[in-house]
Amino acid sequence: MKALILAAALAGAAPAQKIHELCAPCHSEQARDFATHTHFSKNIGCDACHGPSEAHRKATGAAPPDRVAAPDEVPALCGACHVAQRKDYQASRHAALLAARPRVRSAQCGACHGVHAPRRGAAMERQCLRCHEALPAACRKTGCADCHNKHTLAARR
Repeated sequence: MKALILAAALAGAAPAQKIHELCAPCHSEQARDFATHTHFSKNIGCDACHGPSEAHRKATGAAPPDRVAAPDEVPALCGACHVAQRKDYQASRHAALLAARPRVRSAQCGACHGVHAPRRGAAMERQCLRCHEALPAACRKTGCADCHNKHTLAARR
């Protein structure tokens, strides 16, 4: 199954570039941001996450894209290709919170990594501070990833 999803996503440079060009006129900011993303450099286009969205592209604003993942759907969407990371995330407190209350704001792939533009290092840590603003003194002297495992976010021992 993973191989089929990956093969479809990596179907070649022309389709990703073409889809990106089709989306860019109306979604210029997202297209510009996505052009800096690792997925774009690997020829993964808008359709990998949003579907072909043909009705959306032909509409004058009344048709939504085929797929816009809700917060609780993001781990499955990203996890279709990032299987090991999804498995780790599923063991996290954030995943449990999201599963218990699907529409609640909880850390998921897009919250940490960004959606269209990649979010790295300090920007990820600023995301953590949006919910975890009251930190122990020891945490203020180091970065989150220095003490917490990626994806499970469990404290390292």
